[in-house]
Amino acid sequence: MRRTLFPVTNTDLTNQTGRNVPFRDPFAALQTEMNRLFDDVWNGFGPPASNAEGVIAAPRVDLKEDDSNWYITAELPGMSEDDVEVTYDDGVLRIAGEKKQEHEDQGRNVHVTERAYGRFERQLPLGHGVKEEQIDASFKDGVLTITAPKAAEKEQTKRISVKRAA
Repeated sequence: MRRTLFPVTNTDLTNQTGRNVPFRDPFAALQTEMNRLFDDVWNGFGPPASNAEGVIAAPRVDLKEDDSNWYITAELPGMSEDDVEVTYDDGVLRIAGEKKQEHEDQGRNVHVTERAYGRFERQLPLGHGVKEEQIDASFKDGVLTITAPKAAEKEQTKRISVKRAA
């Protein structure tokens, strides 16, 4: 007779959402529940929006390149160009800012607040091959677009042969 490694019954494996977890394979059950957990956090609710210290999640970005430029696009809904700071230092492009809470709720009872407010920062390592003085940033309709021209490539890596010491 084969014994199960999972010390619960089939009815115990039905989670609160009503989904049945495979009960014959405990590892499949664990994987199913872990996948559900990550799906709920990252897809169902989005990234963690805020915490008590007023820090919101980093903006979502697209990073693309061609032979001559890096192209960075960041979603910053509800913000203006005055709320955003872009810097480049030591090979790292930094996008930072603050989304301020609107104060139109005076005299109203607020029942749900899902929008996030606070400071954010995103750092993208582009390397040292960027023409710093020619980086261009523009902001339109809640989208920040940055173009960072690449500098001429450095010499190819030189291989150094290793010899046996005497």
